Amino acid sequence: MTNQPPKHSGFPQHPGYPQPPVPPKKRSKVKLGCLGVLAVIVIGGIASAVGSGSDDSSSSAASSAASAGSPKAAGSPKTTGSSKTAGSSKTAAPQQSTLDAFKAYVKKHESAKTRDAATHVTKIQGADKNNDILDTADIYTDYTGDMVSADAGNAKLLASAFTDFQAGRGKASKNGLVTVYNADGDILSNGNY
Repeated sequence: MTNQPPKHSGFPQHPGYPQPPVPPKKRSKVKLGCLGVLAVIVIGGIASAVGSGSDDSSSSAASSAASAGSPKAAGSPKTTGSSKTAGSSKTAAPQQSTLDAFKAYVKKHESAKTRDAATHVTKIQGADKNNDILDTADIYTDYTGDMVSADAGNAKLLASAFTDFQAGRGKASKNGLVTVYNADGDILSNGNY
């Protein structure tokens, strides 16, 4: 008779009593740590920022289709921008483009040097959609200089004026970045808005 050590299964052994069944191990559900949640937020912010770029061109296409008088666009309140109520026959005024609104703001509120710089602005993108995570706006100009030319100083004036413009419209961002580009698409200046 050899004495073998008793097998331990986590339960005390009692002579004459059967061993209770071992409960199955529970499988843990997927756990997202802090880094996982942060990654989801950042990816969602990037996706919405990238997606907001396509909305700018689609809204201008919708307004041009509405002005062309197509029957489909004329009856749809989504494309015309008007909200019709039961007793109202008024339609909303055509919406001013961001570029025109920016130039009007600069003409009214900024210095003569900034007004001169604003005449070189050809296009503004991304200024209408803010999510306070990764907001970016791009100002395109017809300047030909680079970051060390005299045009860079004028571009800095435009970035500063854009910050004031966004604050005046109530669209200032917690994490906004405005970038001013030259005619070749090279960066001249940037700033926070």
